[in-house]
Amino acid sequence: MIDAHIHLDDSRFDDDREALIKQAQDAGVQKFIVPAVGVNGFEKLKNLSEVNKAIIPAYGLHPYFLNQHQKSDIQRLNDWLQTNDRCAVGECGLDYFIKDLDKNLQQFYFDAQIELAKKNNLPLILHARNAVDAVYNSLKNADYFNAMIHSYNGSIEQTKKLLEHGIKFSFGGVLCNPKATKIHELVKFFPSDSIMLETDAPDQNLYPDFKLRNLPVNLLKIAQYYAELKGKTLQRVEDETTEVTETFFRLKSAS
Repeated sequence: MIDAHIHLDDSRFDDDREALIKQAQDAGVQKFIVPAVGVNGFEKLKNLSEVNKAIIPAYGLHPYFLNQHQKSDIQRLNDWLQTNDRCAVGECGLDYFIKDLDKNLQQFYFDAQIELAKKNNLPLILHARNAVDAVYNSLKNADYFNAMIHSYNGSIEQTKKLLEHGIKFSFGGVLCNPKATKIHELVKFFPSDSIMLETDAPDQNLYPDFKLRNLPVNLLKIAQYYAELKGKTLQRVEDETTEVTETFFRLKSAS
């Protein structure tokens, strides 16, 4: 399997990163899509991906860290994309959940990153917390829909609109929460060729251990719960989600 969204470059993994990667690989998770969240982390992620080829880097400017970005970072990101191995632009997008994040400034960085993805023919890894419609409108304005929304939590109506444009979606530990009935019904609605699975580790740990560090190996628990929701075998889910992830990030030609 492939974890479609995990922050292995996070400092919370500095003490045991390699051991946790091996634990996950021994359980069947072979590769990890790791999106950077700001230019200060680009070099670290690059170095990690060179040490361990299971780490597949993407580079972007996350809206959550808006106050750490400089407008000159757009050019730095562009230069980095031109000269380094990468599978996508991201993590980027919009976050309307956090009220003190300037929406106009978020939009500036997001629009710029859509254009960089378009220019470099790269997919986008998107954050769209409480902002699914705004993210969709941004993609529509740029006429660029080569994108995956991670940790998706939209409505059926929003989902139908996004699916029409071939956008992909990734789901994580929330699937394992028996109280997350909205997400469970949403996942049942999705066609299997649009879904990837993620941990978003070290964040978003599985129910009921929300305050603990999420681990890469937990992708197997997420996959098992997803299989039960879809009425499929675990092996079929592993095959289907791996195919979607490999195709979206063009990993077959890169391997």
